[in-house]
Amino acid sequence: MSANDLTHRVGHDVDSVDQVSSVILLGLAVVGGIATIVLDLLFIG
Repeated sequence: MSANDLTHRVGHDVDSVDQVSSVILLGLAVVGGIATIVLDLLFIG
């Protein structure tokens, strides 16, 4: 059984174990962008 199989770990699939959900990644990207803008305005602005 290879790592490319959908169930390469018993009882788990790739989406639930190996990857952070896309919703969380999108949230981190949005928060990071807002933080960047706020810090830029505070320190440079």
